[in-house]
Amino acid sequence: MFLVTLFLVFVALFLIGRLVQLQVVEHNRWLAMASSIQERTIEVPPRRATIYDRNGIPLAFDVKATAIAIDSFNMTKPETLIAILGEELGLPIATLEERVYRPRYFTWIERKVNLETARAINQRAREASAYGLIFIDTWKRCYPEGALASNVIGFVGIDGHGLEGVELAFDELLTGEPTQLHVVEGADGRTYHTETISAGEPGEELYLTLDVRLQFICEEAIDHGVTRFKANNGFIVLLDPHTGDVLAMAQDRRYDLNRFTESTPAQRRNLAVGFLFEPGSAFKAFSGLAALDCGAVAVEDHFNGNDGIRIAGHTMHNAEHHSFGTVTFGQIIEDSINTGMIRVAQRLGEERFYRFLVDAGFGQKTGIALPGEEAGILRDVKDWSKLALAAISIGQSVAVTGIQLARGMCAVANGGLLLAPRIVQGVGKTGMESKEPVVLRQVVSAVSCATMRGLLRRVVESGTGTLAEVEGFAVAGKTGTAQKALPGRGYVDGKYTSLFAGFLPVDEPSYLALVVLDEVKTTPVWGGYTAGQIFQEAASRLVLVEQVPPVAMR
Repeated sequence: MFLVTLFLVFVALFLIGRLVQLQVVEHNRWLAMASSIQERTIEVPPRRATIYDRNGIPLAFDVKATAIAIDSFNMTKPETLIAILGEELGLPIATLEERVYRPRYFTWIERKVNLETARAINQRAREASAYGLIFIDTWKRCYPEGALASNVIGFVGIDGHGLEGVELAFDELLTGEPTQLHVVEGADGRTYHTETISAGEPGEELYLTLDVRLQFICEEAIDHGVTRFKANNGFIVLLDPHTGDVLAMAQDRRYDLNRFTESTPAQRRNLAVGFLFEPGSAFKAFSGLAALDCGAVAVEDHFNGNDGIRIAGHTMHNAEHHSFGTVTFGQIIEDSINTGMIRVAQRLGEERFYRFLVDAGFGQKTGIALPGEEAGILRDVKDWSKLALAAISIGQSVAVTGIQLARGMCAVANGGLLLAPRIVQGVGKTGMESKEPVVLRQVVSAVSCATMRGLLRRVVESGTGTLAEVEGFAVAGKTGTAQKALPGRGYVDGKYTSLFAGFLPVDEPSYLALVVLDEVKTTPVWGGYTAGQIFQEAASRLVLVEQVPPVAMR
């Protein structure tokens, strides 16, 4: 009895000592180890703010979803879990095996799962007594218009952050603050407690200047035009010439935002801000306006319009080598006469021409809030060759973007004001309220612009742009057909950029549209024939849009 009692006392003292060691001496160590196994902090993205068009029609919004993860150390029946996940999520078995068998307490299986699918997975796992899955409430981005304006809107990645377009440019504003969760799990892999550490904050709603009705019209028109004229690609920029608002930015290369992983870089590129091209004869509107405004030329001044003018040992020609004889300045604009415009530019001079182009925003980014904008190419006047003045006056040796050229034409249409183009109308609850336009500067006088508008009206009435006329509306505009220069090859026969920039009605323009086609493969390739007809198709429908109510209003 004594020996037995002594043994029991010894065992009791040992157990007490061990308990003191574990619960007192080594308390912090074991608490940290238990917490690392049973507890974890998870960051869940908040509901990302909705993106609307100018009329309150949602273009991108979050819907409730479920994020699924797995505790590989405490799971049961992994083969069953893999089978269930494979059937419900449609993921490859090899991918699921790599994630399920990864030696971690927490591994993401899928971050954006529909609620119905997540419920089915949870129910099937419970019925099979297969534990270890972790279900967390989250959000999934939805794009109700599919591919409409996809190159402007962009998309978000798996982590909920913007990767393209407006989603990227305004990512911080749209994202808000994430929610932090404290999760406690048992040894069986079940989640027993979830506590919110910080609730997070949703992002600010964003209202774009786009109008889905106008965007749809322009996308249909450019799709039809690219197919009809067999162009590599094409785009339309539609602006309000009095505010600088981008009402539509359409191109034939688009992709479904709900399935963005299937898109290519070429489809995702926004041509209106990232595609550089020589403007060709469309640039004569600016060459002529600069000469008018400084008094170097008057509408009825006469010039030699015959084909062939020798500049610095190089002969420059009119389109198809056509000779026009003696012509007025107005006829030079109307019939797009290269040799006549070169002689006008010689009166203007390099310094005055260069300063005008800089004031008009060429060779510099417009600052529009879209990723990937190019600045264009306008060399400093000190670096101009002896041929540069002549070449630039007819839209060669200079490169522009669509938004840059359209913004410049807006100044012609609105009386000489250079505006900051904008794609965002506003944020938050007051986002639908109209904002004052941002006027950067007065480029030229209103009188000079009125004169040029009259000449551009003649282009459509009886000049190179007659196919752009819209019945019942006075259209003004300028055609352009620019032979493309390729690296190491110079200007290449058969490769052209065809374009038309126009506005209507001429006296008080509501819309300014630029249509650009890259490498038309039908004949003729002229901008008036190709881009001009696309303009006519789109504009004929645009003028009727106020009769079509928005699909939905906020």
